[in-house]
Amino acid sequence: MKIFSLVLSIAAMASGQRIGAAQEQKHRRTQADGNTNVLEMYNDLTSYDEICVDGPRIIERKIPYIKLTPENAIEPDIPLSYTFGAATWTVGYQKLCDRDEPLHFTCLDANLQGFVPEILQIANGKINEVGRTIADFSPALSNREPRFFGCAEVLEDEWLDLIRNPDEHYIRASPGPPAGDYVIRGQIWQAFPALLSNDQVVAPFDTTIDGASGRARINVEEGGNRIFFDATIDGFDPEVAKVSRGDEGENGVIVLNFSDTKIGKGRFLGSMTLEELDVDHQVIIEMIADPGLYYFSFQGGTTAPEAFTSIRGQVYPYNADW
Repeated sequence: MKIFSLVLSIAAMASGQRIGAAQEQKHRRTQADGNTNVLEMYNDLTSYDEICVDGPRIIERKIPYIKLTPENAIEPDIPLSYTFGAATWTVGYQKLCDRDEPLHFTCLDANLQGFVPEILQIANGKINEVGRTIADFSPALSNREPRFFGCAEVLEDEWLDLIRNPDEHYIRASPGPPAGDYVIRGQIWQAFPALLSNDQVVAPFDTTIDGASGRARINVEEGGNRIFFDATIDGFDPEVAKVSRGDEGENGVIVLNFSDTKIGKGRFLGSMTLEELDVDHQVIIEMIADPGLYYFSFQGGTTAPEAFTSIRGQVYPYNADW
């Protein structure tokens, strides 16, 4: 795998372009609002080591705010306690002067705290799986700094799989030998933020409180074994908090009920295990694959008439404007 350096200077954005192979990718509802429809053009990125480039570097997809924690480590890896990290992941291609096929790459902008990283990799594997490394950034970590920004060349088939199924890949970081099995890990997935508003409710749950609004989000933790919930609702104090599978304008099927995380007026904060939520890993895998097919809803109570008083918010990926 070839690691190449770059000088960061984001110049412009061009819409309506895609590479042909990416058009074959599996349909995911969230891509309609994502960076697969907007290609960022890094026009001034010309500082490649011993590579002659032809034109700008094209970013095909980007997911920021990827959380790396020791709790997400999966055996045989061991959690690296008292450490954490955050990363932005991108995937794209670069036309070259001396060959017909473009260079396919993936990049990480990572900030790792609590240890000096010597291993930084992307591997294929679902949230509860250990997979095979497809991109190794470790050779570029010689500066021994917690902040890293760089790219690695990947094979075309693996590059296509990254674009189609980023949620089936994860980032793995470690201090290296003799502690190479101690890691923090983060799945490459589009987080679950939602803006809550009265105009998103659907009958019969369409009684609203004037002026109510809010925000909600979840994080998947401990290899998908625990879900963290965070929601704030202003102007309305609901008792019931749920995540359901359904499109905008329709009532869907309840997937998660996190009412037990209520800590105060209009405030839900806390985590629940899959056992407490009465769901399995497959439910979580499906959620992170298609976050835009889910919505948050909050109701005044469990019985009429309070149950029909609600506020709601469709999930939008972080790479969409929300």
